[in-house]
Amino acid sequence: MINEISSQDYLFIYLRKILIGMVLVYLAVDCFNGVLLRIGIGISISQLFKMAILFGILLYLIRSNLTYFLLSLALILAFIVPPITQSLSSGETSTVVGNIGYNLKLLLFPISFFFFASLPKYDWGQSRLFKLFAWFNFALIATNILLGVMGIGYSQYNGPEGGIGGRGFFFAGNEVAGIFVLFSATCWYLIRDKSFLFKSAFFIFLLLLGILNASKTAILGILLIISLLEIDLQVPKKISLAQLFKYLLIPIIIIAIPVVLYIGIKSTGLIDRISFFYQRMDILTFILSGRNQMVLGAMTFYPNIYSFWDYLLGLGNLEFLEQMRIFHGVAHTIEIDFFDLLFMNGFLGVVIILGFYLLILIRSIIPSGREVTKYMWAVNLILILISFMAGHVFNSAMLGISLGFFNGLPVAFQKT
Repeated sequence: MINEISSQDYLFIYLRKILIGMVLVYLAVDCFNGVLLRIGIGISISQLFKMAILFGILLYLIRSNLTYFLLSLALILAFIVPPITQSLSSGETSTVVGNIGYNLKLLLFPISFFFFASLPKYDWGQSRLFKLFAWFNFALIATNILLGVMGIGYSQYNGPEGGIGGRGFFFAGNEVAGIFVLFSATCWYLIRDKSFLFKSAFFIFLLLLGILNASKTAILGILLIISLLEIDLQVPKKISLAQLFKYLLIPIIIIAIPVVLYIGIKSTGLIDRISFFYQRMDILTFILSGRNQMVLGAMTFYPNIYSFWDYLLGLGNLEFLEQMRIFHGVAHTIEIDFFDLLFMNGFLGVVIILGFYLLILIRSIIPSGREVTKYMWAVNLILILISFMAGHVFNSAMLGISLGFFNGLPVAFQKT
């Protein structure tokens, strides 16, 4: 009996190590998946890999934290029962698998958060794992952006005169901006004790990466987060020579940022994309890159064809795209996460997913003594703002797992 229990414990610990290892390399698997798609192999190993992580976490939570397991199970049922019920009632079963797959992506953040929050406190400390995860994946993201700019892999946008921006072998290009913001902010926090010159050089590097990615989200996101973390309105009574040099450089950097942004945006071709919306459309359309028009297109049929249950549970991902094709002429998502949730997953989806993000934001704002997460309030806040402007936050599997890691792992730091 003792041997049997010891064997079960060993398998449980082994599962935990496998899951941590899978999370550490899941973005690398995304890149490899992009390579396969590039050479014509259409098997999405990245989706299979993430689903394996999801089900592995559920197995782990059954024993490590039954409350988290039951919460995860309730979330999964809330998001897979509606499309199954809808397909059975309508007799249309061709969309049920696609809708379930889409809905499960929405749950990767909360479920991965539960996993990392349930980890025991290792003797060697999770801070080493935290730093390894941050720097390894930041290097991976930066390398892919640079590869994309050199013409290797995928461009961020395809235009008549060639590609704009780079994302390397990340196939899901719109999600790269979100993970870039997350990992850049984390690495920025990890160098918080470095010299002013080192941080200035790193800031310029981050800005250049955002420009080379040709993403307004990446550029504005990192600018806003670093501003939130670094602005200090208190002037010390005694200023050393090094501090004086720092304060003298700040206005120069502030003046230089718009110049660098303009030159970089102009050279990457993003200025042409921006001018398209600016010259032909109103200011709101310019800011939202036409997403407000997608909302107006959806509102032409939302009040008319949605039933009470559709309002509550949503129409489904693929069904909504079909209605957009019929009424709006373009089978496209809104790319504003609130409206995508509302139209596809109903008020229930909005309350659950947006509610969870807001709870995590509040938790990260409230002082708790968690040194390693003192920066996450800024990241969580900016990502929620991005979700209302550029989307690809709530429904990003790439971003969801990493958000679960950075918000959940520090919970284990506090365990005794």
